[in-house]
Formats: sequence, structure tokens, C-alpha cells
Amino acid sequence: MKGETVIVYNPANDLAASVHRDMCSWLENRGFGVISCDSHMCKGGGAPPKADFAVSLGGDGTFLSCARLLAEKPVPILPVHLGTFGFITEVTHDEWAEALEAWLDGRLEVEDRMVLVVRILRSGREAGRFIGINDAVVGASGISKLVRLSLQLGGYEAGHFRGDGMILSTATGSTAYSMASGGPIIVPPMRALVLTPICPFSLSWRPMVIPDRDEIVIRVDANQRADVLLTIDGQESFPLKEGDEVRVLGRDAGARVIKSDKRVFYEVVRTKLGWSGGPHA
Repeated sequence: MKGETVIVYNPANDLAASVHRDMCSWLENRGFGVISCDSHMCKGGGAPPKADFAVSLGGDGTFLSCARLLAEKPVPILPVHLGTFGFITEVTHDEWAEALEAWLDGRLEVEDRMVLVVRILRSGREAGRFIGINDAVVGASGISKLVRLSLQLGGYEAGHFRGDGMILSTATGSTAYSMASGGPIIVPPMRALVLTPICPFSLSWRPMVIPDRDEIVIRVDANQRADVLLTIDGQESFPLKEGDEVRVLGRDAGARVIKSDKRVFYEVVRTKLGWSGGPHA
């Protein structure tokens, strides 16, 4: 056997199930063992499966589940989209066999992506720990409720915040919730974090790009009028209490992406955002 491959997919999706069957046969005929994981069941934090590389079948959300599953021992991941290609999943479902052949022949590059290491401290003790591929969001668990937060950047007090919440994203996640909230697009694999305030009560709060070496600390202030929630990649959550600290650092090469030779990030951005590319855009 040449090695092991992890495939993360949604077995309830007919197209995903069909491509999964074809891909398993394709890999097994070439001497690879296959470990299949349900995208709705796999989470990081446990013992990651041993693999030489992985494939995510679905959208960007499936890739996030796959990357968190393997984050402690990252291996190259080929993200295959089952619809139109996403910001991360550049390979379409019609191209997967060609892409895998190119990967096994050594013709595709691997791009290392920074991830977030998120720790929750409660009364001085670690109450939770997560890996985020896209982002970590601190906000109210209800709708249109104000939260009160304090911010520390690189060991310095940055001020007190009132608003819907704060987003901390990687370059990978800069095209997700952060972009929708007015944050800048950061080109992977840049090693930087984006701090994006969500609907701040004061207009002086603006998005900021922060070096990955600087720790970001968000404290939950007293006298909250709403329950406060930490959300990781829009897929995992942790209820916060008054006085809790959310400490975030960037970690290099926590996710490894097999890059398509069909298109580049700038083309994906242009297509997804509908840029005309002409002088009158």
C-alpha cells in the first residue's frame, strides 16, 4: 500500500456520495487506503487519523471541518467543490481525477496557511481550546443585542468596545464573515490576523490587520445584557461568561492546501465578487 488518504464528505449529499465512491475506487486502484469521515461528525481536538494527504468533498465549510480534524498533524488537503468553486475550494468536481493525478505526479504545489489557536481563560484557568481555520467570533448569542468587550493587542490595552461583536480572522477567513462585515481581503498565505468589529456603537472602531506574532485578548466585561458566545469557523461554539478572556495567536502551517493549477486566488476573487476587470469597473 502506498499510503492512507482521508476523505471528508457529506454522505447525505447525493453528488458527494457518488464522487466519494468513484474517488475511493480510483485511489484504491492506485494502492492507497481510504479513511472516510462524515463532514458533520468530524471535529478537531481528538486523535487525528494518520494520513499522507486528504481530500475534502463539498464546499468551503467541508474544507474547514477537514482542516480542523487534521490541524494537530496537518497533511496536504485537496479541496474539491461540488458546485461552483469557492474561495478555498478551487478544484471543481469535474476536475478531481485530473487534480489527484497531477498531485501524485508531483505537479501541484502545497500552500501553508496560518490558523488561529484560541484559548478561553476563566478565573485564570484554561476552560476551552480551539483551532480556527477561518475565524473566531465573539458576539451575542441572540439577535441585535449589544455586547461589552475589552481589547488587548500585543500586550497593550486597546480600549473598550460596544457593538454586535468582534471577528478575528486569518487570511483564509478574510473572504468570509470578516469581508461581509467590511474587513479587508488578505491574500493567502500571508501571516496576519484581521480584527473586524461588527456594527460598533462608536464609528471610531475600524478593521485592523495585525501581525501574527501579537497575541489578541478579548475580555468579556461585566454587566452584559445578553449571553456572549465564542464561535469558531461558524461550526463550533463555546458560551462565555463575564470576566472570561479569549486569547488568540496565529500558528503557521496549521493547514496545508494543495493548490489547483487551473486558477489562482486573484481569479477566484474576481469571479466570486463579480469584478468586471475593465477600466470602468
